[in-house]
Order: sequence, then structure tokens, then C-alpha cells
Amino acid sequence: MLLAWLALGSVLAQDPGDKYPFAKGKIEQTDIVTKQIIIKTPLGDRTFTVTNATYLIADKAITTFDKLKSGMPVKLNYFTNETGQAIIRRLKVVETDAGNTP
Repeated sequence: MLLAWLALGSVLAQDPGDKYPFAKGKIEQTDIVTKQIIIKTPLGDRTFTVTNATYLIADKAITTFDKLKSGMPVKLNYFTNETGQAIIRRLKVVETDAGNTP
């Protein structure tokens, strides 16, 4: 039993900046029809869905899906629904400086 727990613990280890239910990276692509965003994360490209309940924040203000562009650095909080789809609760466009990239 202890061996199984240790094995499970090693599988769950991830980059501390990209642990469920949080992710960060740069927007690779947006699809306004399906309301999906592909984010390039430290763990690879991941697809997330935006809903009417998603908070989208840029420059400390609420923004809209159509204003999200490729290359924007973002941090987000999400959950996985019963079908395995990653739904964004909150997405924030982060400001970067020369020494701190997301």
C-alpha cells in the first residue's frame, strides 16, 4: 500500500507554476466560434474552454474573449467537467517585464 502511495505521489509531481487547477503560459490560438483557447504551458499545449461565467481580466479590468490575442501571457484557474473538458473560471492577462516571464 505504501509503495502504491509513493508511486502515485511521483506521478502527481508537476512544475509548481502549472499545477491543477491552475495553469500559465502564452496564448497560442483562440477560436471565437467554439470559445476555446490553446495555451502553450510548461507541460505543452493545452486546450481550455471559456463560458459566459468565465472572468477574463486584462489591465486590471474585465475584458472580452475577442480581445485575447496570440502571444499574450496568461494565468488561469480552471476545473475539469464530467466529460473531461477544461473550463476556465478566471483568466488574467499578466504583465511581463524583462526579468520575469510567465
